[in-house]
Amino acid sequence: MQSLSRALTVLAELNREDRPYGVTELAGTVGLHKSTVHRILVTFCEHGLASRVDDHRYTARDGLAALRCATQGQAGPERALADLGDRLGRLVVLAKPLPKMAGRVLQVSAVAGSASAAPVEPGHAVSLHRSALGRAYLSALPADQVTGTPDLLVTLQRVRVSGFAHNSRPVASLPRMVAVPVRDNDGQCAGALGAELIQAGSIEEVRRVVSVLRSGV
Repeated sequence: MQSLSRALTVLAELNREDRPYGVTELAGTVGLHKSTVHRILVTFCEHGLASRVDDHRYTARDGLAALRCATQGQAGPERALADLGDRLGRLVVLAKPLPKMAGRVLQVSAVAGSASAAPVEPGHAVSLHRSALGRAYLSALPADQVTGTPDLLVTLQRVRVSGFAHNSRPVASLPRMVAVPVRDNDGQCAGALGAELIQAGSIEEVRRVVSVLRSGV
């Protein structure tokens, strides 16, 4: 029970404010060794209770919602991620809005599938305007809420029509990807799901990947 009490103490502190917390800061606040706090945070990330922002900082996620999905067996992109990676045989990435920076970047929430040349992992920041993941997300927002260059707005309109976005070359430390928007239970855009395009490929190959991705959302 001592380990559970420690974990709950760390979780309560992590949720105290809507901001990233450093491992050293949390350890000092709750009176635990840094290695203990780090192990707890890694476990939280595995179960959707926290996300890693960078090498030393973590932020809280909607843990109760994550636990409900896990215990009730609800389908969703996070639960389906490993299966999608296996089916496609390539890197699959789920990205969501980053609190307080939602107008500029998404944050990689989970990663699965085959290893990629690009070092993508949870916590990785993703450009909204430059990446396939970002454009897939923007395309699902109300058009009057999205601002940008004329070229971007034209591109987003094409994405709305096709239902997916893609990059033909690596962008912002991500491999070339194809991505689709992810919606929550209320139909609101909650993020984007993308898969690595191992080679440029044909539009038929892109659409095949899109079809598999949509099966996970």
